[in-house]
Amino acid sequence: MKYLRFFLISVVSILSDSEVFACWVPWVDMPRWNNMYRVYDNQPEPTLDIEGHYPGAGRNCEEWQELTSKAIPLEDIYQVVYQMTLEEFEAVYENRNAAYKNKFTEWITKKDTSILDFLLLAKNNEYIRLKRNSRWYYPSMNMGTGMTLEEVAEKALANKDNRLRDRYLLQGVRALFSLSKYNECIELWETEISSLPDDNLMRQLVQPYIAGAEFHANRADKAVEYFAQIGDVQSMLFCMNRAGEEISTVDALELVCEHAPNSNFIEKALQSYVRKFESSWEFWREDEFVKTPAYEKLYALSIEMARGGNSNNPAMWYYTAAFLADLDGNAAKASYLLGQAESSKSTPYIDESIKVFRIYLDAKLLPYNSSYEDRLFAQLKWLDIKIQDNIDDHVRAETARGYIGDNYYWNGAMRRIVLSEVCPRMIKAGKKVRALQLANMADNRLFSLVNEWNLYDWVDDEYKVVKTYTMNGYRYSDRFNRLDYSNHFFEMIDSIGVDNAIQYVQRANRPQSDFDRFLNSRGYTGSDYLNDIAGTQCLRNMRYKEALEYLGKVSEAYKTHHNVYMEYDPFSADRKAIEQESDFRYGFAREMYSLEQSFNIVAEPNRKAQLMVKYALGIRNSFDLCWGLTQYYWGTTYWRQVCEKRDWESDDITKAALERAKELINLACDMVTDDEAGANIQYMLCHFETVARNYPNTEKGRLVRGKCDNLCDHHAESCRWHSLFK
Repeated sequence: MKYLRFFLISVVSILSDSEVFACWVPWVDMPRWNNMYRVYDNQPEPTLDIEGHYPGAGRNCEEWQELTSKAIPLEDIYQVVYQMTLEEFEAVYENRNAAYKNKFTEWITKKDTSILDFLLLAKNNEYIRLKRNSRWYYPSMNMGTGMTLEEVAEKALANKDNRLRDRYLLQGVRALFSLSKYNECIELWETEISSLPDDNLMRQLVQPYIAGAEFHANRADKAVEYFAQIGDVQSMLFCMNRAGEEISTVDALELVCEHAPNSNFIEKALQSYVRKFESSWEFWREDEFVKTPAYEKLYALSIEMARGGNSNNPAMWYYTAAFLADLDGNAAKASYLLGQAESSKSTPYIDESIKVFRIYLDAKLLPYNSSYEDRLFAQLKWLDIKIQDNIDDHVRAETARGYIGDNYYWNGAMRRIVLSEVCPRMIKAGKKVRALQLANMADNRLFSLVNEWNLYDWVDDEYKVVKTYTMNGYRYSDRFNRLDYSNHFFEMIDSIGVDNAIQYVQRANRPQSDFDRFLNSRGYTGSDYLNDIAGTQCLRNMRYKEALEYLGKVSEAYKTHHNVYMEYDPFSADRKAIEQESDFRYGFAREMYSLEQSFNIVAEPNRKAQLMVKYALGIRNSFDLCWGLTQYYWGTTYWRQVCEKRDWESDDITKAALERAKELINLACDMVTDDEAGANIQYMLCHFETVARNYPNTEKGRLVRGKCDNLCDHHAESCRWHSLFK
């Protein structure tokens, strides 16, 4: 028996120095890249649904409504002004006596033809300018219109209709700018346009052209001043950099805040810049956050704008300062500043961002007791409503493709708060079942709301949708189980300990509170899915009787979609192929439990020893050759896999299992009294050369010696025991 005992000791010694996998903690690739800072509302105002992607379109349509009739829908105006092509408008212009369903068209063709004339000029202007801005433009090109840009500019500036004068001036400047007549643009601004009220829309639309004209006239400082007045930070940076002068984003923001503290451009520039701080640190989070001069300057600017009285939205600036303080690791200071934001003048949009950040800071600062759980429950209910109410077609499409909406602000914020802050602290506080419930919601909420997904496959060298499935029941196709065995919830439940996993399954089946019921309904708690995970964990922890209990509850339909299969006999030391069965986990648990009972009952030492060796082989193979018995993947199969960092071959559970196998075989070797039994054990382990050398006169010895030409191959097979865990 000494050969066998020496061999198993060698296997264990290889593992003894391996890294031990500890309790669940968030990985570096937790959803920290879900940017939580948010001040820029890129959606149109609710009352201006026709805003589209044209700056000022909604307000412009409202002004056209003022000039015509309140009875004309804004959508009709938008369709004519922004969507009707030059060709279509010319047809209207030539057939003004026709009847039109569009009320704006009907009005300008019957009651106010001066607007009809203006819009024809404006559409010719935009048509020609678009052609000239094309990369394929050349001066001799036929524009396909009856006017030249010079004629457009001349007619626009010659029109003296006071009611439409500011609109004609805008068209004149646009035409002159396209003709590179920058000084004429500047002259028009200085002599007439700049005297228009600051809130005049046409003046506001002209000013970027004037800033651009100043830049082309080699007056970059003047251009920057104009861009600062409208808050266009990106254009300021472009002008200064092209002029050879370095200016930082924060410097540009300071200038904008001086000239136009309430510019709509500020929010966009501020969000883009703060998110650079947020992402660069939060994504890696391995080093301490370094306060750069730009960070210090932005923090000071935020405090100044929050307290200075020039901003109409001081809450936004307090919120920004709080966010920056938290990035610097000062959550308590961030909480104080956020309190200032909560009591300052704000907007509904900023109020929502503040509320999200408050949930985040509470998760970092408050003690994890029953009072906090009540608070968290209320916060998550509010956040869940926002997730539901803001789902759009893009989010639905991304979710149907298998993504969980990390780029969807509301779901991304919930995931970042729950997975990066709440769950680790819940676990540290001993509330592991609650952590699992929260992780389930974080990973599966969108899937529970979007009830459809697509099966992709390679078709004609392309990755295409081959079938669409409804996300009912188990969410699996004929070939692949759509349930995610690589997300954060699965990684947590599969590493936090089998007892906690079982407690979670029990709580999912029998919720104890409204919070339990809320979280269960927001995650995925299908009994097949959870029982299969619990049963598999029991197999991994060698608790075969309990494994039978949970795996026995898994439906036959679900068992055919494990995504992993058992191709080899788990009780054979060599690669003995077997017919694949869908019930392989349950069958293995049943056989292992039967062996466990048998060798505990059997008194005859040689029979007992052989049962123990078979049982030990089953343990070892369930962590290697038949790994699908104890886990759901092997190595880094999927690139989006959260669990790929798990060192399955050397974690504590694997070590304990291999140690158990070694102990059982040592015990078996010690109790064997018969050469036939000894030969059988060596034969079971594929030590054929040992059988032939040490037990030549046994049944197995004669069998092996009769095939002596293959002894070398058989012996090489036994070396697999040594190599697999290196």
